Amino acid sequence: MGDRGRRAGPALTVPAALAVLVLAGCGSAGDADPPGPGTPGSPDAATSSPTPTTARATPTPVPAPAPDPPAPAAPARERWVRGIDASHHQGDIDWVRVAGDRVGFAYLKASEGSTFTDPRFVENVAGARRAGLRVGGYHYFSLCSPGAPQGEHFAETLEAAGRSTLPPAVDLELQGQCATPPARPDLLAEVRAFLEVVEEATGRRVVVYEFPDLEEEYRLADELGRRQWVRRLGDVPPARDWWIWQRADDATVAGVDGPVDLNLARS
Repeated sequence: MGDRGRRAGPALTVPAALAVLVLAGCGSAGDADPPGPGTPGSPDAATSSPTPTTARATPTPVPAPAPDPPAPAAPARERWVRGIDASHHQGDIDWVRVAGDRVGFAYLKASEGSTFTDPRFVENVAGARRAGLRVGGYHYFSLCSPGAPQGEHFAETLEAAGRSTLPPAVDLELQGQCATPPARPDLLAEVRAFLEVVEEATGRRVVVYEFPDLEEEYRLADELGRRQWVRRLGDVPPARDWWIWQRADDATVAGVDGPVDLNLARS
């Protein structure tokens, strides 16, 4: 997220879409037929001196084997949906080709600070929607500006593009910010002010993206109590709880000229 070209990660060729696989198994119960009853001896015809009848022993029934216990069901695998995030830095995007490359959603930069609007936001939202993608907007937060005016600007920018299918998101990063970042209590207060304004305007809870160095410095994730968009490049999911996982920042996706961020979202 943020501005393209400010970060570099290991090159990644995007794998095919992750598939859903739920396996359930159970053992079969084998029921043996019980043995037939023994046949008793028949008495001889009556005579004046009856001959005692010798009874044949009745075999002891063999119990049916116990049924096998059911095999444990294989754990359900989560369904992860592929998506990208993009801004005007990606230039003209062919959203039909993006959708054809098994991409199901797009987060698009809407605004930054309290005045900047991404010049391609409305265009990108319209194109992604026409291609059938779920769409959301994100705001690049200015650490040294008051949060409430930023929230108002972001909410107005979202409204201009029409209602999104995904909740709004905020991008918190250290790079490209003011020379002296604020103290933790001050930043926490301003981010909360931003969230309050946006959530009041949209009626939806904001998703929080924190670049790893900012989370390491400020430890805001638990304090903010929102769904997390977590960056961890590579094939191993983040250890921290996440709703969206940014797994690459230089992926190749059809319809996008140049590298793009690739994300996986829990459906």
